[in-house]
Amino acid sequence: MQRLWRIVLISAAVLASVAATGFGMAYSLGAFAEAGRFSAVPGCGVLEPATFAPVLAAAKVDSDGDSCSATDGQVQVNVGYTLVTKRGTVGGPELASRYLTAVGGGDTETLKGVGDQAIRQRTKAIGAPQIISMRVSNLIVVLSVVNLAGGDLPGGAEDGLVKVATAVGNRLAG
Repeated sequence: MQRLWRIVLISAAVLASVAATGFGMAYSLGAFAEAGRFSAVPGCGVLEPATFAPVLAAAKVDSDGDSCSATDGQVQVNVGYTLVTKRGTVGGPELASRYLTAVGGGDTETLKGVGDQAIRQRTKAIGAPQIISMRVSNLIVVLSVVNLAGGDLPGGAEDGLVKVATAVGNRLAG
């Protein structure tokens, strides 16, 4: 009887060590890292001219691969996508979040309620471009607005870009 208990105890210990090794290997290979919601960039199909209405009254939307732009001839809004995939034990959404955190700071401000995470950068370049970088799961979306004539942005363009970014974020999250 005592021998039977030793065999059962040793078998249980061997099974536990095999299970722990398997779990450790699966973790180190990234089996538990979240891939994220997106497996490809959504492209310009999610953007309609009405999406740009807070900035552009009559927008003409063009696409170039995965990048999109809308213009009324004076002001242009650009939208670009970057897909972030999981690497090792770090998931795509976590890597995308780390990127935005690293980019933020200095002349940036955090925007609440825009995608899962968002920052706004104001630049002092010609055309007074403003850039919003936001994250929806493992997708980074960069939106910018610029005055094509080289002057300051028209009134309402800065707040309008936030509304455009919020609409894009809601559409991608839904």
